[in-house]
Amino acid sequence: MRRKLVIGLGLATALAAGTAIAAYGNNGDMGVFLDANGNVVGTWVIGCDGQFSYEGERTKSAVKNGSLFCNPR
Repeated sequence: MRRKLVIGLGLATALAAGTAIAAYGNNGDMGVFLDANGNVVGTWVIGCDGQFSYEGERTKSAVKNGSLFCNPR
């Protein structure tokens, strides 16, 4: 019984630590828009505040090519 309790507490601690680490980063993403030939025709960014913005032509082919590392909230 004691062994199951220790294992359960260990799993709960690992889950809580994993959740805290995942919530810590407030990261954004960046990428490009591609045309049908694979040429870059625009860029996009999802900022640290979650705002989406883009420049150039917006197409259905959006490719992520980087991340923004932001300060935690």
